[in-house]
Amino acid sequence: MTPSSRRPRSTSAPVRVPSTLWALGPKPLDPDDRWPEPVLAHTIAEFSEPGSRVMLVGWPAPTARGNLRVLEPDTAAAVAEIGDLDRHGLDAPTDRNRSGEPVDLVIASLLAEHFDPIAAAEHVAALATEVMAMGGLLVVLSRCRHSDSGVLTDPAGSVVAAAQAADLLYLQHIIAAPVSGTAVTAPPADPASSGTAPHVVAHTDVFVFLQPAHG
Repeated sequence: MTPSSRRPRSTSAPVRVPSTLWALGPKPLDPDDRWPEPVLAHTIAEFSEPGSRVMLVGWPAPTARGNLRVLEPDTAAAVAEIGDLDRHGLDAPTDRNRSGEPVDLVIASLLAEHFDPIAAAEHVAALATEVMAMGGLLVVLSRCRHSDSGVLTDPAGSVVAAAQAADLLYLQHIIAAPVSGTAVTAPPADPASSGTAPHVVAHTDVFVFLQPAHG
């Protein structure tokens, strides 16, 4: 028997692993945009199939007035974009309405400024585990930011800790960045900046978690 004939044969199809860097074109990302279109579209295309149920979870958490749900304009536009991509777009449920079919993909945005990263991450992880189907995915969008004193802070630790505490499996960390040629496109300088921040935040962090199926 030759050495090659003793090698075990794989009976499963190869697993396609997405790139850890998404090059999203030369235009800088808007730091005030909670649902950046290039990142949202790439996330939906990479982690869902046509006809999938895709839910958006924003932070700060939306509020309800009486029986009326207050849907933020940017989230409403993002839900409509999901429909344009041949998926069923859903906004996160309130305490009054948490029923419905399981969701295939939850996309959570922690791109708003001035929030408590621990509270936000725990809210997102708890809600995702309530609505996701077994085998569903949670994708969290976040970025580093500067404190008032110029210190660079990163919510990644809070996001990963909250997801793992909710029994979600950490799959991947992806960098989504605008790229022109071989260089990352930096955002325009803030004229109101005090000059205390030594770092320029030019990318969005994309964290991917799996709701494992329990047999």
